[in-house]
Amino acid sequence: MNKLVIFFGFIIFPVILPAQDGKKSNSIGFEFGFNGFFGDVVVPDRVRPGEAIKGGGFFTQSYDNQTLVVPYLGIKFEQFLFDKRIGFGTGLKFSQFSSSVHGEYVLFFPISFLWKFQENDNYVDYLNITNITQDNYYLGIPLEFTYLFRKRDPFFKPYVKVGAVFNQRLYTKHNISFVDETMNEYADAVGKQVEKPNSFNYYVYPALGFKLGKNDYIWGNIEFQFNHFLFAKNPHPFINPDFGVGIQFSLHYPLNKNTK
Repeated sequence: MNKLVIFFGFIIFPVILPAQDGKKSNSIGFEFGFNGFFGDVVVPDRVRPGEAIKGGGFFTQSYDNQTLVVPYLGIKFEQFLFDKRIGFGTGLKFSQFSSSVHGEYVLFFPISFLWKFQENDNYVDYLNITNITQDNYYLGIPLEFTYLFRKRDPFFKPYVKVGAVFNQRLYTKHNISFVDETMNEYADAVGKQVEKPNSFNYYVYPALGFKLGKNDYIWGNIEFQFNHFLFAKNPHPFINPDFGVGIQFSLHYPLNKNTK
């Protein structure tokens, strides 16, 4: 219930935002970008060191995965007040949180690992896998506050921003690569054995950006986001992220031209 209050609160807040005596401007923007979160590797309990297909030897248990990749698309309403220098923005953002587990790479090829598929009192079945990628798709609501450095309206204008995104998971899918392609029939069953992340997460970030264009015309922004902090009890089963960075590109269309 609390999550719904947060979500709907951020949706209706711009609608009830009171008008100001100073100059103001409204715009609608379309954005896309990439975030990368970095942290400690989390190896699922079912993973065992892999066995070479040729040679019969065992590889060491070392797993190379420490990045959570987050591409996204979004639409955002933004209002600037106080001589168009202080802005508030919110909207919708569709994101993919993706990470993989695999063995060390040798000559650009990942070493396989064993996945404990099933067991009983008499035997244990393992599947020989080279990679498991889990993609989680979220619908989020961003909440951003922006400060433009220049009062005038030049073509090039720097700004700083503090933002947060509140995400609700929509669905999850897996991409599993087996050493033996005849094992592909077990992909769905293995995917169901992989732990899923929390259905809700959020992250906060500061940003430095540059506005390219004037208020009465379509303009673009390029934005560099620093020190993301992702909050969730289980953000992803393959990684425990510590911090993140990102870059964002956007186009904005003014809704009230020549506002005085």
